Amino acid sequence: MEKNDDVAAKAADDAMSSLFPQNEAFGESVDGLEGNDGPDEGEDGSSALEVSERPVNTSVLDAMSFEERIEHLARAVKRNPLQREILYKALKFCITRRLLPDVEEMIASCPEFEGAGQSPFFLLRFVVQAGGIEVFEIDEEGEEVTDDRKAGLSEDEIDDLVAQYAYETNDIGKTVVEQMSPKNRMIELLEIEPAYYDTYIEVLGFLEEKQSFAAIDTLLRGREVLMANRDPSDRPIQPSVFIDKLERAGGIYWEKGWVVTEEGKELLETLRERNQA
Repeated sequence: MEKNDDVAAKAADDAMSSLFPQNEAFGESVDGLEGNDGPDEGEDGSSALEVSERPVNTSVLDAMSFEERIEHLARAVKRNPLQREILYKALKFCITRRLLPDVEEMIASCPEFEGAGQSPFFLLRFVVQAGGIEVFEIDEEGEEVTDDRKAGLSEDEIDDLVAQYAYETNDIGKTVVEQMSPKNRMIELLEIEPAYYDTYIEVLGFLEEKQSFAAIDTLLRGREVLMANRDPSDRPIQPSVFIDKLERAGGIYWEKGWVVTEEGKELLETLRERNQA
């Protein structure tokens, strides 16, 4: 990256620093992770997601390359553990242009929404400001209100013309949706941590029925795999680590208990068919 690109990237991060906390992404090693008996939280134990009240500075994002904008958006989504899956789902849902009420309804229906700590509109606005979704003005007939249609109209006439807003994921957002798909994240997890492959698969299968953390802890506690690749003087890996990693990969979610996601079920079915072949 050239020096000017570095400056532009830093300016974009500085301009949007209030948008997300500095939490770890999903790709770290098992070693050093701490588990918990519930969904991920921000560093202070609460939701740290913030959205600036100022209009997004599109000129800053425009100064970034396509690859830099992808990295910027992905980083914004990953660094918000309480809202990460909702933000991903909003990007995926809006690949087809959607009206605001439909997006808000989808977000509110997500099992992760109960612990998100923000309104549906707040979460949608986050991914808009992070550069992944475009906003369009729509008239009563559902047609886009373009700049050409606004030409020569007064502000009041434009206000009367615009009846609602629609949201559509752009190419930046589509790329992040593909990169962050739960299937890709789970496969990556299994590939980079082969020593725990069987354990991850067993936990996914165990959570086809909703389970408490205590039940998962009982399932794994004391197993030799918790010492895999570790020095004898080290403490065993805590069972909660496997929950943390699978949740971050989009394989399980918390809904008054831990349960496998639809994507987790699909991966399980694929692996089971492969083993039977």
